Amino acid sequence: MKNKIIKISAAVVSAALLLGGLFLLFRDDVQVKIQEEKIKPFVPDFTLLELPEDSNSEENSTEIPFEAEEKLKEQTQELCTNIDNSIGWINVPETKINYPVMYSGDNDFYLHRAVDGSYLRVGSIFLDYRCNSDFTSRINILYGHNMSDGSMFADVMKFIDSSYFDSHNYGWLSTPNAVYKIDFFSVSQPENYDDFYDVNSDINLWLESLRENSFIWRNIGISEEDRFISLSTCTGSEGSSRTVLTGKLCKI
Repeated sequence: MKNKIIKISAAVVSAALLLGGLFLLFRDDVQVKIQEEKIKPFVPDFTLLELPEDSNSEENSTEIPFEAEEKLKEQTQELCTNIDNSIGWINVPETKINYPVMYSGDNDFYLHRAVDGSYLRVGSIFLDYRCNSDFTSRINILYGHNMSDGSMFADVMKFIDSSYFDSHNYGWLSTPNAVYKIDFFSVSQPENYDDFYDVNSDINLWLESLRENSFIWRNIGISEEDRFISLSTCTGSEGSSRTVLTGKLCKI
């Protein structure tokens, strides 16, 4: 009798845990949909910036109509006016990376918060608080979770494959005052405590260390005035390894 009661209790607990897990997953999905609807009116139209097929050409890489740039800035201004703490929008064509960029006084707030500040397990994409919110820092680092459903910065992991990297070597960053083409040149896997995350470090030392620790590196022209942006996510669900996609910010 006692064993029967124990088995029944175990079955009840298991069922409760299963239902609880399903409820949490369903709740998260609902919350994500709610947040998507909130920002839907403010999604910038990056199709205005579609590059010609020869997108690697230096000649073609900045041939973006002035009207398209102005329209994107206008759309991003509307986003930032209506969504507190939003500072821009990151888009990488042919990936799921297409999100507003958030900014707060620390690197914890948006880890598990939606753009409206409510709790959300998947969090938001956000800029390191030590960087300038207008992306005028030499080193700019964005953080996003590596979600199993492919959302947030999960697609950063795909860039580990060199052929994928070669065919997806640019992205866009739109701010209220400027639109940038992101020229990707590096994929690395630092630990979360590495000097790589010291955004105030000497830029030359930072670049030198990045090159030494990159398993994909594309030679691009780098000047003393260039600024850089890195998309950082967890390599796996456990451990301190991060996978980072880094590019140069090119103002169009």
